[in-house]
Amino acid sequence: MQAQSDPLSGIMGFVIILAASIFAVYAFIRLGLAKKLFGNALGNKRQSTTEATSRPHPAPSQSQSIPPAPRPARTIFISYRRQDSSDVTGRIYDRLVQHFGKEAIFKDVDSIPLGVDFRKLLGDAVGKCNLLLAVVGRQWLDSQNESDARRLDDPRDFVRIEIEAALQRDIPVIPLLVQGAGMPGENDLPSSMRALVYRNAISIRPDPDFHHDIDRLIKGIELHFKNNS
Repeated sequence: MQAQSDPLSGIMGFVIILAASIFAVYAFIRLGLAKKLFGNALGNKRQSTTEATSRPHPAPSQSQSIPPAPRPARTIFISYRRQDSSDVTGRIYDRLVQHFGKEAIFKDVDSIPLGVDFRKLLGDAVGKCNLLLAVVGRQWLDSQNESDARRLDDPRDFVRIEIEAALQRDIPVIPLLVQGAGMPGENDLPSSMRALVYRNAISIRPDPDFHHDIDRLIKGIELHFKNNS
């Protein structure tokens, strides 16, 4: 007699096979996700490393690489008439150079190139200075040229051009009265120079007072630079 199969056993077998299949599918899915996640993480790490090594370093900030601009130099322009006060102007120049340095004192335009507008050249030279000293001697006002005309009445006169340039640019002008000269009157000057008579002057006397007067001048110049720094 043939034995009948147990229905319960068949059902249990089916359930076991089904559970095993589901577990296998679940494990396969988990393994695939793990590989994918691991691969993405590894790829991102490699990309970050590559970008870090290939990315240029940021340039230093401007404040780190470029030092602050230097302060403007203190420069003094000495305007004088050679026929009038060349000797005492030389002594004044030497004392100022001794105190402020040769680079700070501008005394002569030694050469003017051919074809250059000397008015502009002299004006530009004055414009680069912080202060102008106008040396006024006994012959400064009435000095004459080869045609017996007063030099200050000639618009091409170098001294006139220098002082006009300073007054027009509102550069401080200190008249230095030498050889016992006094300040000229307003009506004695061309209209473009008349503001000079209102600039506070200082007398530079001969020895034994010369160095004392120059010391006073230097203190005044230093005070001017300090107040305008």
